[in-house]
Order: sequence, then C-alpha cells, then structure tokens
Amino acid sequence: MKEVSKNKQFIINMSASLISCVVGLAISFFISPLVINKLGFEAHSFVTMANNFVNYAAILAMALNSMAGRFITIKIHQNDTEGANAYFNSIMYANMMMAGILILPSILVVVFLERIVNISPELLADVRLLFAVTFLNFMVTIISTTFSTATFAVNRLDLSSMRTIESQLLKAVLLVSLFRFLPVNVSYIGIATFASNVYLFLTYIHYTKKLLPQITVSTRYFEWAKVLEILSAGIWNTVMRSGQVLTNQLDTYLSNLWIGKDEGGLTSTATTIANAINTLYETVAAVFTPSLTISFAKDNKDELISDLKSAMRMTGLFANIPLCFVIAFGIPFYQLWLPQKADSIPVIYRLTLLIMCGTLVGGAISPLFNVYTIVNKLKWNSLVTLFMGIANVIVVFILLQFPALHDYGLYFIAGVSSFLGIIKNLTFTPMYAAHCLGLPKKTFYPTIFKYMFVTVLMTGVFCVFNRLIATSNWFVLIGDVFLCGMTGLLMNYAILFTNKERSILQETVLKYVKR
Repeated sequence: MKEVSKNKQFIINMSASLISCVVGLAISFFISPLVINKLGFEAHSFVTMANNFVNYAAILAMALNSMAGRFITIKIHQNDTEGANAYFNSIMYANMMMAGILILPSILVVVFLERIVNISPELLADVRLLFAVTFLNFMVTIISTTFSTATFAVNRLDLSSMRTIESQLLKAVLLVSLFRFLPVNVSYIGIATFASNVYLFLTYIHYTKKLLPQITVSTRYFEWAKVLEILSAGIWNTVMRSGQVLTNQLDTYLSNLWIGKDEGGLTSTATTIANAINTLYETVAAVFTPSLTISFAKDNKDELISDLKSAMRMTGLFANIPLCFVIAFGIPFYQLWLPQKADSIPVIYRLTLLIMCGTLVGGAISPLFNVYTIVNKLKWNSLVTLFMGIANVIVVFILLQFPALHDYGLYFIAGVSSFLGIIKNLTFTPMYAAHCLGLPKKTFYPTIFKYMFVTVLMTGVFCVFNRLIATSNWFVLIGDVFLCGMTGLLMNYAILFTNKERSILQETVLKYVKR
C-alpha cells in the first residue's frame, strides 16, 4: 500500500476529526434549547452536572489512560511487540478492575442524588435515570479506552473520527425518535449517548484487530509491574485533572449548590457554548498528538518542535474565530437560540464571556500540554494546575461570604477560574514546556503574542460588523458566520501563519479546487 505523506495524512486526520466534532456540537446545539424550553434551565443543568460527575470519577482512571497511547505507541514504533502487548493487556485489565470498583460509588450517588445537588422533586426520577445511564456509559468508556489507542498508534485518527461521526448520527437518530414519540425527558440524552458509545467500543475492537495484528488479548501479558509503571507516570495526570476539575468543571455544580437551581442552569447554558469552542480547538490539538509522539519516539527533535509550533497556530485559528464571533454576535445569537428566555440572555451572555476569556491565551497554548505527556514530565504542571484549582475554589468561597457581593456570585464563579487560567498559561505553561524540550524559555512566546494580537484585532473587526448588520433572523446570522469566518481565516492566514503553513494551505485548496 502506498504510504500516505505526512501532510496529507494530517489533513485527512484533521478533516475527519473536525467533521466528527461539528456533528457532535450540532446535536448539542439543537437538543439544548429543546430541553431548556420544555423543562427549564434547571433540567438542562443536570446534563452538564451528570457529565461533570463522570469527569470527577474519570480522575481515577486518568492515571492509567492518559499515558496508554504514549507507552503503547512508542513500543510499537520501536518494534517491541512483547512490550506493546504487555502494556496493552496490563492497561486493559486494570481498566476492567477499575470499572468494577466504581460501580458501588456510582450506585450511591444515584440513590442519594437529592442530598448531593439541589433538585426539584418533579425532576428527581428523570435525573436519577440520567445519572445512572451516564455512569453506565462511563464504565463502557473506561473499558474501551485501551482499544481506542489502535488508530492513535498508527496515526490514523481519521478512521476513529469517521466511526465517531457514525456514532454521533446514531445518537442523533435516537434523540430525534425519543423526543419525537415520547414525552420530553432529560434522561434521553444519556440513553442515546450510551448507545453511541457501545457502537464505538465495537469499532475500536475491530480496528485493534485490523491495525495492530501483533496485539493479542491475553491474561498472560498482564503485569502488575507495567500497571505500576504507568500509574507512577500517569498519577501526575490525575493530579492535574483534579486541578482542572476544580478550575473549570465545578462552575455549574457550585452555582447550583451555593446560589440556586436556576442559577446553575444559567451557568450550564453559558458553559455549553464555551465548551463547544474549547472542544473545537482541543480536537485540532489532539490531531497533532500522534505525529508528535512518533517524532519523539524516533528522536526527531527538530520535527517535533516545528510541528508543535504549527499546532499552536492551527489551534489558534480554530479558537479565535469562534471566540471573536461570540463576543461580537453573542447577544443576537442567544436571542435566536433561546427566544423564550429573553430575560435571561444578558446574564447568560456575560457568563459566556467570562468563561471564554481564557481562550484569549488558551487557544494557542493547548498543544503545549501534549509536551508533558510525550516527554513524561508531568509533575510540576500537575502541581501548579492543582494549586490553581484549589485557589479558585477558595477565592470564590471567600468572595461569596460578603453579602454585598452575593449578587455577583455567578460572575465570580465563572470569572475567577478564567483569570487564574490566563495567569498560568501566560507564565508557567509556555516556559515549562520549553524547559521540558531543552529550549529557551521564551521559545513559544512569539507565537502566543502574535495569536493574542490577531484575536484582539479580529474582535474589533467583528464588532464593527455587528454594528453595521442588523441580525434579526437565522439567515442573517448564518451570513454573519460566513462573513466573520472568511475574514478571520484571512487575518490568521496573513498575520499568524508562517510561509510554510500558507504553502500547505494553498496546495490543499488548489488540489480540491482542481477536483
């Protein structure tokens, strides 16, 4: 079979990953207003909270699974079949044991749910079912994680992305059917997600057999020593994940717990849009991970650094365009998206801006987090992230103790974490990533500052567009999206991209135009 060039494979991987991401976001885009309009902001908040509770549980699994792709991929590209089998089977069986251990805590959360979160009695049964199915889905995801490394190891993320698209379409069909023929119930989202992930699990098994024929599932390859080795490396990812949860994934829960049920719903709605943008550019960052890992395994440092800087610029492209669009057109978007909730739109818009402001830096530095995993130096980033997370909760708690500030509680919950994230990502993250690679600490700052400059400039241009255009319906808004998208693309192309990246983009566009 003819070997696919690196640039072509990257474009294939990115295209498939982006389509998969957009399909998933589109489903959320159409389902969220349906749940909000039919059941209210409170019910919608529990979808976010159920997923966040799963993320809390996933902290335990992260020590193993965050490093699985690295260890297995490196052994495969070093032609160490015995070592690859040992890591694969050790991680897989350890995941099965972990899923079994988490069954009891999951049951306890579901049974005593009303004691953990503020929830209206009329929603209790539906939300219990939502949490139960979401936890069950988590068990399937844990067990399937090891098999998902097959496409990563051979740098064929396009295959897993295509199967993800199919699973998202399956999810969409189930959601439409359930909401169309049965009374509206928030648990349908969990049920459809579970079905789609079972489908993905089956495809992961298929690709493991097809792409990694040297991998054999057998208990004879299981080694506690391998599990402990991976845990010793991955434990710092667990620490880091704990910090990320305390920083970014407690907003809805803290709003529900410390302020009120409806306020938790407002935060959840704002988080939906912010998370969509984060998912978009993090999807792009993830596309670079296999090639970066392979470059490291082959000791090709120059290629690793070049690809890393390209990844920063590419994620910046997919971060600043939607960020600037929401800043400029957020109000008319929410007015069209949630027409029955007009009174709440100003609050949701302000919360969205506060949650998203970290993207001003985060859009460019996202690929740098791959460095810590690739070179297996996770300790200091994890400790700093945990410190920031603890500081976030403490600062918000202290601010909410002042009665005069209580009316601004939602904004503190949304804004403090973003502010702390900006500080970390402007100081520690780029310097420590450079240190891990043996580079000068200022190495990544030119790319970061150029990205920030383009983003601020783009925001001003988009705000001018908003002043000139009266966005009163979806057709006009779609036109706004096209106008801003093309303008943002040209601005990034002219200012942010290097000549090498411009050439690759030109070649790609011309190739598709000729077809």
